[in-house]
Amino acid sequence: MGRSRLHDRGELALLEEIRRLVSACGPVAVGPGDDAAVVSRSPYPLLLTNDALVEGVHFRRHWLSPRELGRRAFHVAASDIAAMGGRARAVLLAIAAPSTWPVAELRGVVRGVHDAARRAGAALAGGNLASAREIVLTVSVLGDAPTRPELRSGARVGDDVWVTGTLGGAALGLRLLLGARSLSGGESARRLWRRPVARLQTGAALAAAGIPTAMMDVSDGLLIDAARLARASARRVLIEADRLPLAPCLRGIALGEARMLALGGGEDYELLFTAPPRKRARLERRRLGVRVTRIGTVAAGRGVAIVDAAGHPLALPRRAGHEHFRP
Repeated sequence: MGRSRLHDRGELALLEEIRRLVSACGPVAVGPGDDAAVVSRSPYPLLLTNDALVEGVHFRRHWLSPRELGRRAFHVAASDIAAMGGRARAVLLAIAAPSTWPVAELRGVVRGVHDAARRAGAALAGGNLASAREIVLTVSVLGDAPTRPELRSGARVGDDVWVTGTLGGAALGLRLLLGARSLSGGESARRLWRRPVARLQTGAALAAAGIPTAMMDVSDGLLIDAARLARASARRVLIEADRLPLAPCLRGIALGEARMLALGGGEDYELLFTAPPRKRARLERRRLGVRVTRIGTVAAGRGVAIVDAAGHPLALPRRAGHEHFRP
């Protein structure tokens, strides 16, 4: 049984096994096994998002265990809920895979999504199975916003720019997985890529305290995501290179290269937000579950710029982040 492939079981048997792995809980009244899930109504604004992990584009099968892949799929999708200050409530998982894929690996992916969702206070409510040449995981997350949903469009001139956690480590991990030479801190970097964390608790705490004027997650790279926030807010974002919170695993490489990874590498899934300077003390006192770092300011104008401590512009990296359909 442990060596069986999807084609040995068939769709109906696999769906029945998934149904046994997942039980309805929390806001999910009816989970897998019916035509649609039933989720209790929330009195708050609903948040909906989805994300896909495509084999050969977002991951290689040998890079991580099936359970790690499922866990990663949940956190990558749930990061968008965190960016709006929301909480995750229910999850749908659609899996497309080759018929030769081992059943044990399918089981591991489902358990990874299920366990990650439950730890975040959500429930895996259902999904879909389909045959495909490569593995594709599509995770949809239903959340709600008990406070006002945080948008990208509220940054004001004079606001501080903040980021949670550290930057660049997951991008280094991806480079190493792709075959770059091993460096000190390599295993730590690979772990950061394999196990991103959606900052759900932090995003909700920031929103509840009324701190951000604008917020989003950093998934494609700090520069490209800061440019998106600047565009949505019709403002200019200035990032101070010396203030970037570089991941400890970057200490073994040159400072300039470490900054490039932090600015353009992506894969961090941290929160980027703006807030008035008068709220600095509240940010420093508040327990957010993760370090926050002030990395710049919002100015009049458009776009994003990297500056030194004196405010002088520095050259932007040629590659500013990840964008699908671009070379």
